[in-house]
Amino acid sequence: MSVFPHRTAWVPIDDHTPLHDAAEMAAAWVIQQAGTHALQPVLRGGLGDSIVFALRGQFTTGPNPGREHAVLAFLPDYDDVHTSLRHGVFAAIESEATPLLGWAMQTRAVNLTTGEVTADTRSAALKEAIERIHFFDNNGWTRGSGADGSKRILGDLQPADRDKNLLLGSLCALGSRGKALARLSGLADRAWR
Repeated sequence: MSVFPHRTAWVPIDDHTPLHDAAEMAAAWVIQQAGTHALQPVLRGGLGDSIVFALRGQFTTGPNPGREHAVLAFLPDYDDVHTSLRHGVFAAIESEATPLLGWAMQTRAVNLTTGEVTADTRSAALKEAIERIHFFDNNGWTRGSGADGSKRILGDLQPADRDKNLLLGSLCALGSRGKALARLSGLADRAWR
């Protein structure tokens, strides 16, 4: 569960929401949250020039925002999302390269296209596996017992629970970094052959 329930939000990538509209939805939510919680709105990521121009004056940019910030991240990678644990408020516009559904379920993020808290549809077995794999993340699943134990847990998952996007996003929300998640992705590929 999120440190700040309902203080995370996202715009899922889909074929129906243009990026400009996604940015406007996320920006409006972040600005509203910033006002409610007396936070500074910060923009992260490479938004297009027209979107940045529209948001100029409402957001600052900064390399390392913290709890006193409301952050809008445009097409973040897992490391960008990982840092969301430090923010007072965080909204992400999802990219195809970094699926965020697992993160959204784990943090109970508001889906800005529906206005609803993201439903957690992960099975009890997958949630338990995520918690057990998270326990083995002390060295980023590089080798040894952490990697071996995680690979064993992954191999024991039923085919219906073998959703790498849910797994990686969930573990990102629990604090795993991008490089570690890339290694775990490789472990999952080997375990699920």
